[in-house]
Amino acid sequence: MTDQNINTCPIILILEDDRATLEELQEALSNEGFVILLAENIHTFERLKINHVIDLFLIDLSLPDGNGLTLIREIRAGSDVGIIIVSGKTSEIDRVVGLEVGADDYIIKPFSPRELLARVQAVFRRTHGNKYPEQAVSLSVEIAEFLDWKLDLSSRRLITKDDKEVELTTAEFDLLRAFVEAPNRVLSRDFLLNQLHSLDWVGYDRGVDGLVSRLRRKLKRSVNSVSLIKTVRSVGYIFTASVKKL
Repeated sequence: MTDQNINTCPIILILEDDRATLEELQEALSNEGFVILLAENIHTFERLKINHVIDLFLIDLSLPDGNGLTLIREIRAGSDVGIIIVSGKTSEIDRVVGLEVGADDYIIKPFSPRELLARVQAVFRRTHGNKYPEQAVSLSVEIAEFLDWKLDLSSRRLITKDDKEVELTTAEFDLLRAFVEAPNRVLSRDFLLNQLHSLDWVGYDRGVDGLVSRLRRKLKRSVNSVSLIKTVRSVGYIFTASVKKL
């Protein structure tokens, strides 16, 4: 592998503690124009992550020295780079939680090489060349202010009028951002699904309704924001507050 290859080809960092699966992933992707970096534990993963600009992460959830979900949260907090979970966990709750914390896709083992490649290419199309770490950091901080709240779009933080932070999941933040960017407009469930970081939410109408309910509960900490998100029957939702960008 030459320095020229590393500089010109997309780099995929794979974290997988099972040697057979790691080799299977490498074989499926290495002949498709990608540079593949392999890590069997978090220590190696962190070292490679620091020393390279990564275009896509493939991360297992069950690791001997840590939790894959924690790593995904940390990556997503500072980057919109593509992340795919590759896991033997097959339950719906595992999949939903993985997507909620910021993964773009969830592949269940065993997988076919053709499906793996198709999903990797789909994530690359959706993430539009985002990398980790971000190549450019904006010097301006964009904040959306509404009623007693401030939503920091740069650091992905929701802040109360007394400067306390309200914790949001990745999906909750993406949903709230969609609302503040289109206030006083009726937004359909399909539109909101497409605004979530992972397009794998598509088809999960009840999932959007659940996210809205959770977001409402968090925003009700302010007396004035009880009716901030109103339901438009059979269509979707409308964000009723005036929003000012700072």
